[in-house]
Amino acid sequence: MKRALVAGLVVALAAGSALAWDAASDIKARQAGMKQIGGNMKGLYDTLSGDKNPAKLKEYAANIQRLSGQLPSWFPAGSGPSSGEKTKALAAVWTDPAGFKAAGDAFKTEAAKLNAAAQTGDAAKVQAAFVATRGTCKGCHDKYQAK
Repeated sequence: MKRALVAGLVVALAAGSALAWDAASDIKARQAGMKQIGGNMKGLYDTLSGDKNPAKLKEYAANIQRLSGQLPSWFPAGSGPSSGEKTKALAAVWTDPAGFKAAGDAFKTEAAKLNAAAQTGDAAKVQAAFVATRGTCKGCHDKYQAK
């Protein structure tokens, strides 16, 4: 009986450790993805403010669109503040899933428009689409990210 109890405790502790590790891993993956989006947004901003190189505009915009499709997977259940891990994601991500999905969908839609504008090589079109895309980032961060 003692042996079964000890074995049960070992399994429970191992499972608890695995859950904590998964949350930390999920949060790190989310942070890395968000940094990639931010880096590409900054690159796009700098290019629009500088030489307006069409190849760079296309590259940054394509990366943003690709990453926008991955965003929902960066917020699995259990990777929020309740995990005990350090995260800027607010509980509202999981308590308001419809609102969070709508915000993510808006970003994905605007990222696609941004990429389409960039593929034309017209910096003025890219600038307008960039402003709209950046607005969806802000809207989501204002509601679902801790300051």
